[in-house]
Amino acid sequence: MIHQDGDNGPRAAAGSDQHPPVRFISQTYDGSDSENSARQLILALRPEWSSDDSNIEFVRFTDGITNTLLKAVNKRPGLSKDEVDREAILLRAYGHGTDLIIDRARETQNHELLSRHGLAPELLARFNNGMIYRFIRGSVTHPEDLRRPEIYLAVATRLAQWHAAVPCLPGKTHISDKMDVHCVDILNGAAKKHATLQEAVDAAAPGKQAPNVWTVMQKWIFALPTKTAAQRERQKLLQVELSKLVAELSHRPGLGRDGVSYCQRPSRYNCQVSADFN
Repeated sequence: MIHQDGDNGPRAAAGSDQHPPVRFISQTYDGSDSENSARQLILALRPEWSSDDSNIEFVRFTDGITNTLLKAVNKRPGLSKDEVDREAILLRAYGHGTDLIIDRARETQNHELLSRHGLAPELLARFNNGMIYRFIRGSVTHPEDLRRPEIYLAVATRLAQWHAAVPCLPGKTHISDKMDVHCVDILNGAAKKHATLQEAVDAAAPGKQAPNVWTVMQKWIFALPTKTAAQRERQKLLQVELSKLVAELSHRPGLGRDGVSYCQRPSRYNCQVSADFN
C-alpha cells in the first residue's frame, strides 16, 4: 500500500465515458536484459526521450512479491526533481506464472475503471507481459504507519469510496488454461455437481454475482498442486474452511452498494464509514 504525497498527473473526470483505448505495445520485458528491454518499451511510449539531451534512468522498487516494478525518469539538464517526477512513469512486468491465478485482462479493465474515478494513476500502455502507468510520488506504508489515525482513517475513507462509488465490472472468474481440471474430483464431489471447472468456481457462493471474493478464493484452491498426499490433504482442508466461510459470511451484504455509506463531501479524515454486517 502507498500513501500518496501529491497528484502528479491528469486524471479523467469521475464517471466519464469518453476515454480512448489503452495503447498496446507489442514488446516483451526481459528480466535477463532488464535495462535494455525496459528502455525499448519506454522509448516506444515516449519516443521524444531519445533526444540528445535525454538521460533515462531506472529505479527498481523491491517491495513487491512477484512483479518487477521499475520507475523510469528522464533527467534532462535544468529540470528539478519535482519536474522529473511529474514526467516519470512506472513499468510493471508480471511475475512468471502469475497468470495462473490473476486475470490480467480484468486487472487492466479495473485499473482503467479506477483511473476514470480518480482512484488510480492513468494507465498509459500495455505490453505483452505488463503495463505502464503514471508515477505518483508517495511512500510505502509500514505497520507502524497503520497505527496512526491520519493514515488508517484516510485508508478507510478511500476504501469506502472504492466500494461505494465504483461499479462492479460484470464477467466470470477467470480460469487459466494451465489449471488442472483433475483437482475438482477430490473437492466435495464438485465434479459431480458441475460439468466444468468454470461452473464449479462460479458456483462457490450461490446468489452472488461472479466474480467475487469467494469465486477467486475457490479458483486459488483449485489451482493448488495436488501431486502428493500432503498437497491433496492441504487442498481438502482449505476447501472445507472456504465452505464454512461461505456458509457463515457470503449472505451478508458487506461492502458495496447498500452495504457502505460514506459522506458525499468528506473532510480529509473524518468521513463516517459504516457497514451493515447483520
